[in-house]
Amino acid sequence: MKLSHAIALITLSAGLVACANKPVDNTPLNPASVLKADYALNGVFVPDFHGKQTVYTQADKRRIDLKTEADSFLMSFMNMNTSDVARIDKKLVWNIDHDQESYRECALSGCADMSFMDRMKANGPQDDQEESEDYESYEEMGCSVKMSKNDVEIKKTGKQRVISGFDAQEFTLQWQTEFKDDAGKKDTNLVQFVFWTTEPTEKMQSAWKINRAFQEAYAKEKSADPLMQLLGKEGYMAIAAFSGDVEKTDKEKYNGFTKELSKIEGYPLSIKLEWFRESNACQKQRPAKKQALDFSNGVQGAALGMASSFLQDQRDKMVADWMKDALVRYIYEVTYVSEEMVRDSTFNIPHGYKIADRQ
Repeated sequence: MKLSHAIALITLSAGLVACANKPVDNTPLNPASVLKADYALNGVFVPDFHGKQTVYTQADKRRIDLKTEADSFLMSFMNMNTSDVARIDKKLVWNIDHDQESYRECALSGCADMSFMDRMKANGPQDDQEESEDYESYEEMGCSVKMSKNDVEIKKTGKQRVISGFDAQEFTLQWQTEFKDDAGKKDTNLVQFVFWTTEPTEKMQSAWKINRAFQEAYAKEKSADPLMQLLGKEGYMAIAAFSGDVEKTDKEKYNGFTKELSKIEGYPLSIKLEWFRESNACQKQRPAKKQALDFSNGVQGAALGMASSFLQDQRDKMVADWMKDALVRYIYEVTYVSEEMVRDSTFNIPHGYKIADRQ
């Protein structure tokens, strides 16, 4: 027998053995909403990452697949290939690690876990990590503050473009908050959203109906969740509608912040979030840092105020430079949404995976 023939037979035999060890999936097919999206994350507080997300949803089940890769080779140890499965029918959550072929099982309230940044510090080589600032809450700093401003403004810009084959229109949201310390010094936070939305198709509306059934059931089961207690069920559903997970209906009671969110029309295909901050409060508790721009007059005011002694072309450049300094920048773009028939196994633990923790 020729060597090449022998190698071919060995390879074929190995493939047959592998197929024999993997059971055939004969679980029932049932309708589910399926969403696929690309995302990117960067900024002062986080390293640069990009990834893909797939979300499968049924009335009492949801699975979110995330495949995340670092832009820098030095941060590649944080690459992730995971799935989170919420089973309302079982009142359980499974956190699945496909690289380790393992999972954690927790109550529906979720698994106790370290933050994303803490995981980076724990898992990565300390000397090789990229420089990034650590975010500290007022409580962690031991500083007492009070909210003195909370303004939201939404605009329909009139801009249009095509995203994933859909005609989309642009909405912008600016959310500005101020917190004052006991000395009267204030921190100003400016969060900006850019939404590109489209007129929902029949398939999108069908997916919305499935997602709403899941969110309604999830809200009922998680009534003790702090966010649920703060917003109430109606407020929670309004936030779900704002993110595009469910369709806006008259069932939601919009008021204050959520009332502004209801002005965004259509199905969001692309969401861009940027967070900027000027820190003047709690200076005794903070290490010395380079001062940021004055945001008291909004985005344009911050840059234009600093550029008042320059020519107009210099002002435009400074606005662009300032926009690069977001503490967090997150971009999420939907590439596919529809209703499909999926196997029940989609919402189960993959065959052969071992339990790593139960909480």
